Amino acid sequence: MFVILFFLGCWSDQGLTHEVIKEVEVVVYDTAYVEVEVEVEVEVEVEVEVLVPEQYPLWVQAVLQPKLANGIDILWVVDPSGSMNNDMPRVADGVAQMMNALPTNVFWRLEILPTDYVQAINMASFPLLPGDSDLDAQNQLNNNVSGYREGGLEAVKFFMTQNIDAYQWLRSDAALLIVFVSDEDDRSVGFDGQAFINWVRLIRETVYVTAIVNQDVSVSECPGHFSAANDVGIEYMDVANYFSGVVIDICSEDWTQGVAQASQQLQLVEEIKLDHVPVSDQHIEVFVDGAVWPDWTFDSVTNVVTFTVIPPEESLIEVVYNYL
Repeated sequence: MFVILFFLGCWSDQGLTHEVIKEVEVVVYDTAYVEVEVEVEVEVEVEVEVLVPEQYPLWVQAVLQPKLANGIDILWVVDPSGSMNNDMPRVADGVAQMMNALPTNVFWRLEILPTDYVQAINMASFPLLPGDSDLDAQNQLNNNVSGYREGGLEAVKFFMTQNIDAYQWLRSDAALLIVFVSDEDDRSVGFDGQAFINWVRLIRETVYVTAIVNQDVSVSECPGHFSAANDVGIEYMDVANYFSGVVIDICSEDWTQGVAQASQQLQLVEEIKLDHVPVSDQHIEVFVDGAVWPDWTFDSVTNVVTFTVIPPEESLIEVVYNYL
């Protein structure tokens, strides 16, 4: 009996103490938020609309760069008639001023001839060149300007096509500048301004024309010694205006400014004085041959656009701006 109870007790003790314990492992993952700065270059095309009040009109100034690479042939075509005697000293001064104002990096040749086509055909003369003096110009004027005819347009044509010396120095690929000087209108026979324009455009790609002539009585600086309509240099002025050239009043006391303008036609444009005052430099755009040209600055004091890179020869420069 004792043994049985002992056995049972042992069994009971073992059954009470045997436990199955399940351990559950719990893993907690923490989420951490970290700010990281990353620089990324992204090209974004942004269209900005600039509103300009309607009271600010748009203006376009256009300038064509000259073609100078092959040099410049210059003809001063001077009326030899007696009524021009008092003007001859200013002709000599004008030629000298031009010689001194011409660009030094361009090879020019300058000839003085009369408006008398017969004399223009037969005269024996070679052009003035860089380095020649004012006295050389005076001597050529004295030697070459003779005759009585007053047909400057036909004189140029006959000189360029029939003068033997002209064949030797005129260059077909050079720019051509013609300066007409007369106190009367052109008297060419059967060869008017339009005929001259048509002809000269065929023989030269680049042409500049200046007219030093009597202007209309309403604007002329001449005293009242002339009244006939045919004294006004209409044909010469028409030709000059066709080629966007310079017109100078022959009675002006000083031709310096006009001759300087004529000479500037033969230099590459480095700056442009605006016709109007722009709203601001933010309202100015510069285009060269239709493409935006960024290489320029604007001086609001002088109202001048200056090129930091000069546009090339024969290019079309357009300055577009809204003005006050």
